[in-house]
Amino acid sequence: MKKLSRLLKSGLLMICLISPLYSFSQQASGTIKGLLIDDKQKAVEFTSISLHKAADSTIVKGSISDSSGHFIFEKVNTGSYFVQAGLVGYKTYRSKNFSLTSEKKLISIESIILEAENKTLDAVTITAQKPLIEQHIDRTVLNIENSILSEGNTALELLEKAPGVTVDDEGNISMKGKPGVSVMLNGKLTYLSQRELTTLLRGTSSGSVSKIELITNPSAKYDAAGNSGIINIVLKKNEKAGINGNMYVNAARSRANRYGGGAGLNYRNGKQNLYGSYDHAYRGEIEYLSFIRRFHDDNSGIPSRISYQNSATNEPLYTNNYKLGADFFLNDKNTLGVLFNGNHGKYINDNNTSNLLVSSSGEVLSQPQTHNDNLDRWKSQAYNLNYAHKFNDSGRELSADLDYSLNDNRSNQSMDTRFPNQENPGLETRSVRRGNVPSVTNVYVGKLDYTQPFGEKAKFETGWKSSYVFVDNNLKYDTLRNNEWIPDPSWSNHFTYKETIHAGYINFSKEFGSISVQAGLRGENTQTEGHQVTTDSLVKRQYFQLFPSLFVTKTFTPDHSGQFSYGRRVERPDYSDMNPFRFFRDPFLYYEGNPFLKPELTQSIEVSHSYKGKFTTTLNYSYTDDVMNWMMGQVDSLNTTYQSPQNLKSFINYGISFTAAIQPASWWTSNNFANLLHNRYKGDQDGGDLNNSIWSYSVNSQNIFQLGKGFSAELSGFYNSKSVYGVFVTKSYYVISAGGQKQILKKKGTIKLMVNDIFQTRQRRNTARYENLDMEGHIRFDSRMATVSFSYRFGREVTPARKRNSGSEDIQNRVKGGN
Repeated sequence: MKKLSRLLKSGLLMICLISPLYSFSQQASGTIKGLLIDDKQKAVEFTSISLHKAADSTIVKGSISDSSGHFIFEKVNTGSYFVQAGLVGYKTYRSKNFSLTSEKKLISIESIILEAENKTLDAVTITAQKPLIEQHIDRTVLNIENSILSEGNTALELLEKAPGVTVDDEGNISMKGKPGVSVMLNGKLTYLSQRELTTLLRGTSSGSVSKIELITNPSAKYDAAGNSGIINIVLKKNEKAGINGNMYVNAARSRANRYGGGAGLNYRNGKQNLYGSYDHAYRGEIEYLSFIRRFHDDNSGIPSRISYQNSATNEPLYTNNYKLGADFFLNDKNTLGVLFNGNHGKYINDNNTSNLLVSSSGEVLSQPQTHNDNLDRWKSQAYNLNYAHKFNDSGRELSADLDYSLNDNRSNQSMDTRFPNQENPGLETRSVRRGNVPSVTNVYVGKLDYTQPFGEKAKFETGWKSSYVFVDNNLKYDTLRNNEWIPDPSWSNHFTYKETIHAGYINFSKEFGSISVQAGLRGENTQTEGHQVTTDSLVKRQYFQLFPSLFVTKTFTPDHSGQFSYGRRVERPDYSDMNPFRFFRDPFLYYEGNPFLKPELTQSIEVSHSYKGKFTTTLNYSYTDDVMNWMMGQVDSLNTTYQSPQNLKSFINYGISFTAAIQPASWWTSNNFANLLHNRYKGDQDGGDLNNSIWSYSVNSQNIFQLGKGFSAELSGFYNSKSVYGVFVTKSYYVISAGGQKQILKKKGTIKLMVNDIFQTRQRRNTARYENLDMEGHIRFDSRMATVSFSYRFGREVTPARKRNSGSEDIQNRVKGGN
C-alpha cells in the first residue's frame, strides 16, 4: 500500500508539473472578423456572436459586436469552424463552415444579416466560458467561478492556489517571492490592517468571487501602495437583462465539518440594473502547531534549556456576506450607481498549549498548560456612490466615486495558564487574564478620473484621489487575583491612528507603429499620526513622494512581442504593526508592535516576451529600502520568545518566470507557471549582521479535462521549494487537488465534487537562527477537504441591448458597483 500511495502521488505530481513539455501543436495563430447587420442594412450593435468547432459544435470563443456592428475573434487555433448569432426578435443565424490554416490566418466573413422573426421568441442565450487563467499584457486573471477546485474555499485559500502567490500561516501574502502585496476588492483598497484583512478574506466565501487579478507592476493610475504589486479580487455581479439569478449550496469535511450556501438575484432593463446577493458559510477547522526553542546561558553554542511547545486549535468560523446595488442608465452618456456591501461574522480560536521546558540533561524544569480562548466578531460595511459621464463615442469619459466604510472588529480574549509544582504535582499556581480588544476603522475616500483619447492610438488619463482613515484601538485587560478581576495596566493600551493621503496622477499612452508606450507619474502626499493615549506618546509623519511608471511594448511579428516596465512603489506600515501592545500566545511567546516603523520603498523592473499570446517569459528585479519584516528575538533569562516588526536595511529580489497555456489534446487544457527567484534580506538588527539569502523556485499547474456529455474534471498542483523571510527559512512543500463536475437540468445546474490537498502535504516547517535566536516551527494546516456542491441558474437570460464601455477596466469595475 505504501508503494502504491507513493506511485499515485508521483503520477499525479508529474501530470501537474510536466504538462508544459507536451506538444504545442494547436496554438493560437489566426483571426476571424465580420459584420453584423439587420435586414434593413443597419448595424446590429452589442450583440453576442459565438465561434463553434465544426466537428462537434463546441463553443470556442464568444464576442460582442461593437457600435458599428463589427466583431472579431483573435488568437484562434487552426481548424474548421462556424459562427452563430442570435437576438430576440430575429432568427438565429449560422454561418457556413470555414477553415483557418497556417497559410490562411485571416478569415473575413461576409456580412451576417439577421432576419426578423414573425413569431415571438423566447430569450436567446449564447455563452462562451472563459478559460481558467488568462494572461494579459499587464496582469494574470484567474476566472475563479469557472474552477471546480475553488468550491468550498475562502478567498484567502483561493489566493494560495494562484500562480506565484504564497500565503503564510499569519495570512501574509507574497507574490513571486516578494512580500508587501496590496489587496483590493472590486478595484478598491480595503485600508485594513493585516490582521483585519486576513479575517475579511477568511470570511469571504469563494462562491462570491468572480475572478482574481494579479498585477505585478501597476501603472501610475493605481495607488502606489503594495511593493510587490496588487491583487484585485472581483466579486460576482450579474448584469444579464431580465430577471435572473443563481443559488448554490455545498458541504465539506476536513478534520471538522463545513458548509455554505448563497443566492443572487438580478433585474435589468434598458434604464436600470438592480442586484443583490447573500452568502453564508460555516467553516470548522482544527490545526496543530509545534515549536522547539533553545535557550542559552553563554556563547558556547550549547543550549542550557529547551522548550517543546505543542498547540491544538479548534477554529470554527461563521461568516455572512451581503450586497445590494443599483446602476441607473440615465441616458446614453450618463450612468449613476449605488452599492452597499456588508460582511459580518465571528471567529473562535480555542487553543490548548503545553510547554515543556527541560534542561540540557533532560530534567523537567516546568510544564505549564495554557488555554487560550479568543472570540472575534467583526462587522464590515461599505457604501459607494459612483457616476460616469461619456462625452462622446471616442472614449472621452469622466468618472467619480465616493466611498465610506466602517470596519468594527471586537475580540474577547482569555488566557489561563497553570504551572504544576514539579516537586509536588498536586500543587499548582495559576495565571489568568482576560482582554477586550476593540478595533474600529473608519475610511472616507473620494476619487475623480478623466480619460481623453487623441485619435485611435493615443490616450491621456488623469485623476485625483483623497483618503482619510481613522483607527481607534482601546485594549483593556484584567487579571484574576483572589477570584476578583483587577484591571491590568501593564497589558492594557489605547492607540489611535490617523492617515490622510492626497494623490494625483497623469498617464499618457501612444502607439508608434509596432511600439506602444505608456508613461505615468503619480504624486502622493501622506500625513500620519500614531497616538499611544496610554503613555501620551505621539509619532507624526508627513512626506511627499513621486512614483513614476513606464511601459514599452514592441510587436516583433504576429507571434512575438516584448515588454519593458519600470515602477516605483511604497508599502506603509499597518496601524496594528505600529501599535506597541503585546499579544501573548502563551506566557513565553508574544507579539509586539513598533510605533517607529518607517515606510519601505521599492523600485522594480520587468522585461517579458510573449509567444502567440500563450507563452510568456518574464525577467524581474526589485530593490527595497527599509524593508519591514517581522523579526524574532529571545530573552534567554526569561525563556521567552517575541516577534516584532522592524525595518531591515534592504531586500533584493530577482528572478525569471514562465507561463504556458497549452492544449495537449482537444479535451485537455493546461495552464502552467514556473518561477525561479533569489531573495536576499540584509540588516543589522539586535547587534547582528543579518544576510539571509536563497535561490527558490515554485511550479503551479492547472489542468482541465472536457470528458463529454456534460462531464469535466480538473487537476491542479503546486510546489514551493525552500524559501527565506527575514530570519526564517521555510522548507519545501507541495499540494495536489482534484475534482469533477456534471452539468444537469439543461445545463442550468451543476454538481461538483472536489478534494483539496489530497495527501495533506500543506504543512509549514521553518527554522530561525540569528544571534541568540534558535527556533523551529511546524504547522499542520487543516487543508485536506472533500466538498460536494450544487449550483443552479434560474430566470430569463436575455442578451443585453447595450453594453457600457469605460475608459479603463478599473473605471468599469467601479461603475459596476465597486466595493
